Amino acid sequence: MNNRFLVTAMGAAAMAVTGCAYQGGSGYSHSAYPTYSPYGGTTSYANRCGTTYTPQGCAVVGGTRLELDIGAEKFVDGDIVNGGIVTGPSTTTAVGYKDAFKTGYRASAGLARDFRPNTTILARGFYKQAEGEDGVTIATNGGGNVNVNFSDYESYGAELGLRQYLAPAQSKFRPFVGATAGATYIEDISIDTGGPATLINEAGWSATASATGGFEMPISRSASLALESGVRWEGKQDRPAFQTATLGEDNSRLSVPVTLRGRFRF
Repeated sequence: MNNRFLVTAMGAAAMAVTGCAYQGGSGYSHSAYPTYSPYGGTTSYANRCGTTYTPQGCAVVGGTRLELDIGAEKFVDGDIVNGGIVTGPSTTTAVGYKDAFKTGYRASAGLARDFRPNTTILARGFYKQAEGEDGVTIATNGGGNVNVNFSDYESYGAELGLRQYLAPAQSKFRPFVGATAGATYIEDISIDTGGPATLINEAGWSATASATGGFEMPISRSASLALESGVRWEGKQDRPAFQTATLGEDNSRLSVPVTLRGRFRF
């Protein structure tokens, strides 16, 4: 009995116990989408999985999955202070969100379901935080600079999304593209010069959307890892009238996330 036969026999026994079944959309048999096998090739096995068996397990795609994401995110566009506004002796200097906040992180958790062999819908909640920069010049005043410290950027919310895989499940690396849309609650943003803080952006809900791409790699019969990046858009916040007059209106912002995702079937 060679090793491959032994592994196949063990896998068949496990399948008989678990009875794992593809839970995708109606009319889409998983038999046409064999899973990737690190042992090389696939081994057909007639059982109640109704699929093609590999030593890695049946149905790496299909069903409902828990997804956990963590990654870094950096603002790349959008101004928090508009330049050229004259107030008395001061003239504002344009300050982008990328200048006001350091690279932050974003974490999310949610559920995903494969409703086609290569198409996944998802719903998740998220939290995002970025530390504010200190000593940022927001205006010039009589030949000097007005430097301020920005508070941290914090937001949380929920989003729905769609992910389209560009390779079948048996691929060692499955490239994909995706998109999400949702709502984010952004906390107050304030500035200070070493004394009491001054509110410039009011807390509230804004729209958010993203477009991403990356690749996914199976690591077991029920889990996979993915690396993705893309661009995320967030809508502008409300601003008090006095701050609008002195700093201009807030702007929407773009950021670039780099995310590591774990995906677990249950």
